[in-house]
Amino acid sequence: MENPTQISRAQRLLTRRSLIKTATLAGGALAVGTAAACTPDKTVETNKGEANVNAQLPSYIPAELIKPDLPGDQVLMPGYYAYPQDPKQVFDTPPGAGLDKITIMYPTFIAAPPGPDRNTFYAQVQTELGAQLELQPIPNADYGAKFQTTVAGGSLPDVMMFPLPTPDQPRVMERLFEDLGPYLAGDKVKDFPYLANIPEASWKPAVSNGTIYAVPQPRSVAGGAMYFRRDLFDELQVNPEPASCAEFAELCQAVTDPKKSRWAMANAPNARGQIAEMLGAPNGWTESGGEFTNAYADERTKESVARAAELIKAGVFHPDAASASYTQFRDFFFAGRTVLLSDGYAGWELFTRQLGGVVEGTGKLGLMMLPKFDGGGDAPHFAGTGFQAITVIKKGLGEERTRGVLNVLNYLAAPIGSAEHLHRKYGVEGKDFTWADGLPTMTQQGTTNFLDLQYIVDAPTIIGPGPRDGVDRQHAWHQRATADLVKDPSIGLYSDTASRKKNTLDKVIGDAVTGIMFGRNPLSDYDEAFAKWRSEGGDKIAAEYGEAFQAANG
Repeated sequence: MENPTQISRAQRLLTRRSLIKTATLAGGALAVGTAAACTPDKTVETNKGEANVNAQLPSYIPAELIKPDLPGDQVLMPGYYAYPQDPKQVFDTPPGAGLDKITIMYPTFIAAPPGPDRNTFYAQVQTELGAQLELQPIPNADYGAKFQTTVAGGSLPDVMMFPLPTPDQPRVMERLFEDLGPYLAGDKVKDFPYLANIPEASWKPAVSNGTIYAVPQPRSVAGGAMYFRRDLFDELQVNPEPASCAEFAELCQAVTDPKKSRWAMANAPNARGQIAEMLGAPNGWTESGGEFTNAYADERTKESVARAAELIKAGVFHPDAASASYTQFRDFFFAGRTVLLSDGYAGWELFTRQLGGVVEGTGKLGLMMLPKFDGGGDAPHFAGTGFQAITVIKKGLGEERTRGVLNVLNYLAAPIGSAEHLHRKYGVEGKDFTWADGLPTMTQQGTTNFLDLQYIVDAPTIIGPGPRDGVDRQHAWHQRATADLVKDPSIGLYSDTASRKKNTLDKVIGDAVTGIMFGRNPLSDYDEAFAKWRSEGGDKIAAEYGEAFQAANG
C-alpha cells in the first residue's frame, strides 16, 4: 500500500543499536564500543524536536503548465480529462548532465523492470537525464532490512529513501546524508522550480537538526479511501452510499456470499480505521493546550475495534483476512473475491489498470464516502500526512554534484504538461504506450517496462487524466473528503523516543487489536495493552511532542 504508516516486518528490524552500529561503519564518526556502552547516550538529550523550530521550509511556488479541467489547490487535487499529446520539454539541457552516473535505491510495489539495454522506457529516461541511471528498486517489505545492510556496508547510493521512523534520526541524518538547507531553504528552492511546486505540508517530515535533509514524495492530504467494485455493486443492486454505520454493516452482509467466494473486504486494520472515522475518533493524536493524547486513549477508538470484531464474526471478511499480505488484499479485490478495499487514494490509476485498463477499469471502480456512525451526513475524514516517504542524498558529494543530483530529483517532479512527465509516466510512444481517446494507454510491453519512479520523488498528485466520468467521480469524492479533515497534529514534530521505540510500541497495541478483532483475545486486553504502550514509552512520546509543539508555537 502506498501509505507511510504501513510498516513492513523488515522495517521493524531497524533498532537503535543496529542503526548506531551501521552509521559508525559508514560514517566513522559514531564510535560505539565498550566505553561508549557504559556512557549515557547524550543524543537522548540533544535529539529534541525544539531543534527544528527555526527550520526554513522551501518557498511554495506553484508550477501549472496546463490549466486543469477541474480546479484544485494545496488540499484539493486538480482534475484533468485529457493528456496533452504534444507536451514540450521544460529542461533546456539534460538535468543529469555532468553526473556521469547516478545511483538510486527506493522501495517498489511491483516486479523489478528489465534494465535499460532491454527496456525502452528505462532507456528513454536515462537518455533524457543525460547520465547513466542505476536504479536499485527493493521490494517494499524488504526495504527496511536493505537500508540497514546498505548503511552497514558503508557504500551508499547517491539517493535513497529514508525510512520513517528511523532510530536516532537526527544523528543518522547528520553523519550520513547531505544538509539540503543551503540548496532548498526559502527562495533558494527557485533553482529547482518543480521541487518548489511541492506544497509546504509535504516538506514537514523532511526537517531534521533544524534544517532540510530530504526531499518528500508529495501526496494529497486526502488520506486513505474506501474503494468499491462499482460493477459488482450494480450487479447485486446494492446502494454504495450507506447513511449510517448500521447501513454499512447491512451493505457488507448484502455483498457477501461465501458460496460464490465473495466477501465484503479483507484488510481488517484499515477497515477498523475507517470505522473509527465513522465514530468521530481522533486521527493518531489530539492536541489541547500543548498536551498530546494518543487516539488509543479515546473510547471511540476502542469501540472501533469492537465494531470491527463484530463484522469479522459476522463472516463478511475474506477467510484469509488474518494472514493475507497487502498485495493479496488488492488481488482479492481485483478478482472480485472482495468488493471493498481500504487503500491509499493514489491507487486509482493502478487499480483501473488491473481491472481491464483505464476505460474499462474506470467503469468497475468507485469511491465510497463513509457516513457518521448514527447518520447525519458524511463522517469527518482522516487527513493523510501529505507525503509518502522522504528521499535523502548521500553526504560528501560536493556542492556541484549535490546540485546535479537535486536537479535529477527536480526532473522527477516535473508536472503534467511537460514531455518529461509523459516520458517518466508512460515511456516511449508506440512501444510502451499508445494514444486512445486522448489518453496515453500502456501496452503490454509498457506494463512490463514500467518504472515506478514516484517512489523516489514526484510532482504533486492530480486526478486523471482519465475518462470524464471517472475524473468527475474522483473529484466529487475528494471535495467531500477534504471538506472536514481530521488532522494528526504530530505530523512534522520530532520525538526522539518515537524514533527509537515507535515500531515496537505500535506492535504492542497492534497485536492486541488484531487479536481482539479476530476473536483470539477479549476486549479487556485493549486496556492492558494500552497501559503497557504508555509505560514503555508512549507517555514519553506524548511529552516530547508537547515540548516540540510548545517550542514551535510559543
